[in-house]
Amino acid sequence: MRRILVPVDYSEPSLDVLRFAAEIARRLGGEVTVVHVWECMPHAPPDLKVKGRDGKLRKLSDVIRENAESEMQQFLAGAKLPAGLPVKSRVESGDAAKCILADLDSGQFDLLVMGTHGRGGVKHLVLGSVAEKIVRESKLPVITVPARAEPPP
Repeated sequence: MRRILVPVDYSEPSLDVLRFAAEIARRLGGEVTVVHVWECMPHAPPDLKVKGRDGKLRKLSDVIRENAESEMQQFLAGAKLPAGLPVKSRVESGDAAKCILADLDSGQFDLLVMGTHGRGGVKHLVLGSVAEKIVRESKLPVITVPARAEPPP
């Protein structure tokens, strides 16, 4: 259980999940890979162009990827993870559950630590649950961390 994958959405609860996973990795002498999966407007044409910050036309997917990578660096900078902990990060494009399950099937990880939003009832039926799908389909151990969970003592 030394190679831990942690999907994040850059929210405050995601930061708590990352800290939780980092503490597990620290205790086990492991490493953490932080991933953010973004979906680029599934109905937009793949070659759709928008003006970037520099005013030049660029592919929408490139602009979104650059923003996601920048947000990842800001997110990690504010995480205050244990010194010396090996941390890798990346952003991916696609359906979150499918991307995360593919990562788990790649053989690069031993454990997934991810947050849950605790949605239930009608919201759950309408929105679905990435965490629930992953827990059902993962061949690896998954730790789900509810919002406001504290790191292990």
